Amino acid sequence: MTGDYIQQYGSGSIGKAEHTGSGDIVAGGKTVGATAPGPEVAALLEAIESLRPHLDPGERQEVDTAAGSIAEETSPERRRALVRQISGIAALVGEVGVPVIAAARALLAG
Repeated sequence: MTGDYIQQYGSGSIGKAEHTGSGDIVAGGKTVGATAPGPEVAALLEAIESLRPHLDPGERQEVDTAAGSIAEETSPERRRALVRQISGIAALVGEVGVPVIAAARALLAG
């Protein structure tokens, strides 16, 4: 809300708490109550690291941007869109992209 005036005292002050409607609460710039990304996200990010050397600079930038957002994304719809974006690029690379596609499928199924 624009124009909010917040006055806080003490070492335990966390700042303004905001809820964006996507299951998260941001307090003091930190997400509260969010869960860890999980093994499926870790597997996808690991597979992406193996794929990176096979990408041209534009594809690498696009994958890096999407991958950087995936672990922190709390919206299931947005996470699905990011995974599909990465999967599409992996599919175009060919056989070397198969592990990324498999990890993406596991993440979307879970």
